[in-house]
Amino acid sequence: MAAFLSVTEFLDDSTKLPCRVAFDVPNTGHLEGAAEKDLRANTTLELPYWLAQKISEQDIVDLTMPRAYAPQVRHALRASPTALNLRNLGGGGGAFYSGGIRLLHLVEDAELSAILETSFKTRLIEIMDQSQHSLADHGGEGAAYEFAQGLDSWEKELFSAGETSARQIKTWFDAKGKKR
Repeated sequence: MAAFLSVTEFLDDSTKLPCRVAFDVPNTGHLEGAAEKDLRANTTLELPYWLAQKISEQDIVDLTMPRAYAPQVRHALRASPTALNLRNLGGGGGAFYSGGIRLLHLVEDAELSAILETSFKTRLIEIMDQSQHSLADHGGEGAAYEFAQGLDSWEKELFSAGETSARQIKTWFDAKGKKR
């Protein structure tokens, strides 16, 4: 049975990773979008994840850290994980965490792994808190709605699950109150 990609995995695969060419590669200048026929050593270019993964395994390119996981972002996440708008950082429609995890399959970076885990756990508390108060937003105009605009795609799924849970609990309490 064949394995199929989810939409998220498909978007993650098309996310561009910055790379540096390790040596001259003939007949590949089109990858850079240049008029030159060959890619020269030390040329930097951005390649889709799937291609960068394959040719980095063959030591044709060296991967460099994408801006979304650069030292500035890491420092900001360490200082205050809840203050960052992750929606636009990861590419692929807000795929910060899934992109980071996929990147960790290509590079060994214990610091990035720890930062992703810590920030996700810290942000989860506020995500669930805000999702429980979203019913008071009256159609998406309040603080919970504004908060949700800066969430990563995984975080949005959790926020939505929290909203659904809050709605179901309210319905249950309302029905229980009417029976008396």
